[in-house]
Amino acid sequence: MEKSFFLFRLSMLFLLIFSGVFADVYMKQRHHVGEINMMGSVQPAQDFIVESWITPKKMAVKNQGQDIIVDMDKGLITVVDHTEKTISEIPLDFSKIMAENIGGSDSMDMEELQEFMGNMMQVNFKVIKTSEKKKIGNWDCTKYIQTMELGMGAINSVIWATSDIKIDDDIYARYSANMIAQMPGASQEMSKILEEIRKIDGVQVYMKQTTNMMGQSFSSTMELIEFKEGNAPEKVFFIPSDYKKVDLFRDN
Repeated sequence: MEKSFFLFRLSMLFLLIFSGVFADVYMKQRHHVGEINMMGSVQPAQDFIVESWITPKKMAVKNQGQDIIVDMDKGLITVVDHTEKTISEIPLDFSKIMAENIGGSDSMDMEELQEFMGNMMQVNFKVIKTSEKKKIGNWDCTKYIQTMELGMGAINSVIWATSDIKIDDDIYARYSANMIAQMPGASQEMSKILEEIRKIDGVQVYMKQTTNMMGQSFSSTMELIEFKEGNAPEKVFFIPSDYKKVDLFRDN
């Protein structure tokens, strides 16, 4: 149960990050996540800084003593824990995890598993641009309302984005397509999702989310502190060779 809760928290972090990231850039964000009570575990409220380097094929996220490295070509998330000196590998396609850890049970065969995952992860994604504007930090921003309905719940976001920062919309769209395609049940809605994503003009400066998932509710915020374009240093994707490799589901 603890391992499933870890995956849930990791997916929530990616939702916060990917909602505002673009290829070939560095971003520094201030995050707040309210208390999460789910699956018998409680995650206390947290405030933390997230630093991210994003390229068309890789992303590196530094967060509270961990490096999270996403490799699109390998379809793999690598979690590097510098405190425990461990490395964990997670497929981007979470249905592979479910297949390995649930699919072997007598109560659920692979066909049932695929149907279950498809129903859980079907996405209804919508963005509405409003006429409201305000200045946040040094940026002139426009307000957007974003809703994401899934089989397991819904995520409602208020987003303030700025066009003061110039980005490559095409690269961002391709990267978003690759990420969303990993979600079981989402690929058939890809064109609709991308059409909605493109309604957000520019970089997201501030976002407040309310997540209602599995009968529980919590809120989170993201605030952009720093944004710059440039080539990501190769060292940010470095995975230590002397750390112990652990399995999130089988190792204690």
